[in-house]
Amino acid sequence: MKRILKYIFTIAAFAVLALPAASRFRYPGFPGIPQDTLVKAPELLQDTTVAAPAPLSPEMDSLRLIYQPMGLWDLDSMTVCSIDSTILALRDSIFTTLPDTNDIRKLKRRLAKEYRDSVRIATPRVLSTFAIPDSLTHERLMSWTADTYFNEIEMRKVDTMYNAHFYDYPFDRKDVGATYLGTSGSPVQLYNYFRREHMDAFPQFDPYLAYSYTPENLPQYNTKTPFTELAYQGTTFALKAKEESQVQLLTTQNINPKFNFTLAFNQYGASGMLQNEKTDNRTALVALNYLGKRYLLNAGYIGQGVKRDENGGICESTWVRDTVVDPKEIEVNLSKAHNDLRRRTYFLTQSYSIPMNFLRKDKDSLALGDGTMAFIGHSAEFSTYRKVYTDQISTANARNFYNNNFLINTAQSNDSLALTKFENKFFVKLQPFAPDAILSKINAGVGYQLLSYYSFDPSFYLHGAGRDNYSNVYAYAGASGLFRKYIAWDADGKLNMIGYNAGDMSLGGKVRLSLYPIKDGIHLTGKIRTTLTEPSPIQQKLYFNHHAWDNDFSKVSETRLEAELSIPRFNLVAGAGYALVDGLLYYDTQSTIQQCDKPLSILSAYLDENIRLGFLHLDNRALFQLSSDQEVLPLPKLALHMRYYVQFPVVKDAMDLQIGMDATYTTSFYAQAYSPDLGMFYNQTEEEIGNTPYFDAFVNAQWQIVSVFVKYTNALIGWPQADYFSAYHYIRPARGFKFGVYWPF
Repeated sequence: MKRILKYIFTIAAFAVLALPAASRFRYPGFPGIPQDTLVKAPELLQDTTVAAPAPLSPEMDSLRLIYQPMGLWDLDSMTVCSIDSTILALRDSIFTTLPDTNDIRKLKRRLAKEYRDSVRIATPRVLSTFAIPDSLTHERLMSWTADTYFNEIEMRKVDTMYNAHFYDYPFDRKDVGATYLGTSGSPVQLYNYFRREHMDAFPQFDPYLAYSYTPENLPQYNTKTPFTELAYQGTTFALKAKEESQVQLLTTQNINPKFNFTLAFNQYGASGMLQNEKTDNRTALVALNYLGKRYLLNAGYIGQGVKRDENGGICESTWVRDTVVDPKEIEVNLSKAHNDLRRRTYFLTQSYSIPMNFLRKDKDSLALGDGTMAFIGHSAEFSTYRKVYTDQISTANARNFYNNNFLINTAQSNDSLALTKFENKFFVKLQPFAPDAILSKINAGVGYQLLSYYSFDPSFYLHGAGRDNYSNVYAYAGASGLFRKYIAWDADGKLNMIGYNAGDMSLGGKVRLSLYPIKDGIHLTGKIRTTLTEPSPIQQKLYFNHHAWDNDFSKVSETRLEAELSIPRFNLVAGAGYALVDGLLYYDTQSTIQQCDKPLSILSAYLDENIRLGFLHLDNRALFQLSSDQEVLPLPKLALHMRYYVQFPVVKDAMDLQIGMDATYTTSFYAQAYSPDLGMFYNQTEEEIGNTPYFDAFVNAQWQIVSVFVKYTNALIGWPQADYFSAYHYIRPARGFKFGVYWPF
């Protein structure tokens, strides 16, 4: 009899398990909800036409008390809302009659697990937070950056198309061009003065910020399904001695609708066209964020390491301009010099919202985040920076390169700098009315900063090595507001009250006016910023083997005015800027830091416009700049970056192709040289470079979600002259094929 009952039960169990998943497992009260409820869940939840499950009879209710502890009642109640009591009685007799064997226990656990999985799959995963506009909370993939002063979110676009991933050098995506050392991962200085990035506490990392992130521009994500990006660009077919490659990996995933983590790794490297310029620039990061109803968290870790062999550039430019020799055969200034830089940053910024609508009768009708609210927040950062330069001087070229300056050792150098930085901020934000009110936020905060520097000093011979410690206490405030979709404004200020940077200040604001006579609108943005900044301790005092100074520089004062016009429908962005700088710091022709003793003005205008004429596309970027003193601040008067191509479908709705030419050009100017031991660009008046275009022929394809390009670099080398310098005595890649692929999934 037991064997017969066992067979009957087995057949019944398999019959239940064989039912389609959509029939077996339904969300209570919402029959037929599909598994992918991530986007459609809100609409389903608002569906009032779905009938509620029928009430249980007393007999059914008594059976529930028996099977509830095993989870089997819930399984059947999810499968059908009314089950014949005789079937349940039969099942009951089966479980009470059969011995408690391993098979029965395994079957019970299997049924219970399937029930739990069905509930997890069918439960709508809806993001509910004050931090993101409601119109975006159901987007499949969102990304933003968050400032560390008030934890304010600025949404960013995630573009996975081939136009966004055509440029293999990251600084080409940011600006019209840059002075760099000719290899991927090498030091960079953007042409556009207004877009140059600075790290005030440790300026030796300024030339490498284009390849990495800071807490302020690190992208955070929220995704409904796991998202991964794989990218590679490089000279796949080149010899190993001249190979160049870039690898980018990113994966982001939500644990639940509110909590996300992101892992990423970027590597930019090259063996170099010249001798002794091998470069390896790597960044690894971990980002975490939490978008709660009241709690907002943005946190992460950024690690960047740069290893670079330094050659000091070529000895004579004529080897490039007047000959056709292999670049590897050209004589360079340094043969045994190396830089090693490390940066580690841990940061956390969090805020908590407190509704203050206690006395409002309609408080229950307020949307999440609306009404009067207060926010309390905290931000912390711990960073370490390190730079080590070594060389062995054995040739006359090497001695002349450093002007025969040897302050510690005449044969070799081992110069190091280090900084440990710890910073805490506490802030309060008040939302008087609503997030879209004309006065939407009033913010205030205080911060405390500790800086500990290591730099060699001759006194270490007597007293031992030590560190210089500095501290700062500052206060800051801000306000912002909106008027519908037409006006957005914000203002902020910061004042250092105590410490090394006492008296430093920053005050500025921004206004955006938007009009909508056409689709996507016309947007005009104006900015103003005035700052007063104390030079860093490294700029005031330094002792290296080839450079030394002990300065008493005054604070640097700068005022900027900027305006920008954006018309998205016509792919047009145009802008202008004016800056007045008093006390500008620069490195002179001897690569020694100096302070300009007169005010300096910079005028800039730029245009970014993509023109489409049928299948012909003309993408243009232009930058015009004037510096009132080119000997202090050399800038190219005109810089152009043009990409002209034809675009057409190869396979309808599956593959598009672009074939064209990418060109860069600058007028002649005294492009800066580079000092390996300092890790900084410095002025030179020996030779102007520029006035020669640089062409890349390319084929660029979008194959469904995958982007692929092939470039033939420096395609017209020698026309109109063989002048393809990227900086003073450094060259860009010669002819060669470069391959790139970007695959998001």
